[in-house]
Amino acid sequence: MKVLFSVVIAAYNREKLIRQTIDSVLSQTFKDYEIIVVDDGSTDKTKDILQSYGTHINTVYQVNQGPEVAYRTGASLASGEYLAFLDSDDLFLPYALETYDKIIRLLDSPPIIMGAMKRFWQDQDLQADEVDADVVEVLKYRDYLSKDVSIGLAQSRIVMQKLTFEKAYDPADIANPCYMNDYNLMLQVGIFGPCVIVKRPTTVAYRQHESQGSLKVEKMAQGALSMIHMVQKGQCSGGRTRSYARYAYLGGPLFEWIRKAFRIHQPRLAIRLLISGWPMVAAAVLRKLWFRIRKTSPLILLKNKD
Repeated sequence: MKVLFSVVIAAYNREKLIRQTIDSVLSQTFKDYEIIVVDDGSTDKTKDILQSYGTHINTVYQVNQGPEVAYRTGASLASGEYLAFLDSDDLFLPYALETYDKIIRLLDSPPIIMGAMKRFWQDQDLQADEVDADVVEVLKYRDYLSKDVSIGLAQSRIVMQKLTFEKAYDPADIANPCYMNDYNLMLQVGIFGPCVIVKRPTTVAYRQHESQGSLKVEKMAQGALSMIHMVQKGQCSGGRTRSYARYAYLGGPLFEWIRKAFRIHQPRLAIRLLISGWPMVAAAVLRKLWFRIRKTSPLILLKNKD
């Protein structure tokens, strides 16, 4: 049955967190959705927890291949017009899908929407924002690579038309998965637009904990090197289109991974990243300076049409 949203969750050994993640979707104020959970070869009790939901979720089991492959598997099975990705340790706020639906209706179905995100620590009580249900504040750009604001990227804030996802790459093509799946996805779809970035209300809660994937610096660095190679070889969606914007897009996170590599006493890895990616870092610095001397895009206030 056709739905507006397919919420795609990739899970691996999340027995302590996956129930909260799924329940955050089942608690949505907007109900036109399906849930697809891809269990990426879990060896703990994740499978038992998923089975307890019965027909409330669609579950797929596969051998462990990493989060990017898991998300592609889920996307290939989705029946929704839009894919709403959600990491298995994050949460949707209750009005997340309602907010995205409003944007789709009032802004002529943009192919890419980036949710607003707040961070919280694993043992911290999460409080939802006070929300005016009739008001949504967004920024709208030609495409993601054109944005003039910095946002912390996470898979859980990415919402896009399934057709856009399929334009970027074949969901079944898993020959070269990238560990930095969220950055790679936006690198591939960054030329499609318009792109809408939600400023208010917060739609996604990003859980910070000691076992989260973003703390695995060596794997993240390898993912960054893979993306550097793709951009240099013109192997992204659209070939060499918008090469400078792609360089600038990668430069910011690349600089952070260079710093983190030094911090964990991996100077060789940091130097390798710097040698391979210095043009990206330079492009990011120049782009940031340019945005400081020009006006940023105005906020758009969305209210329900009468």
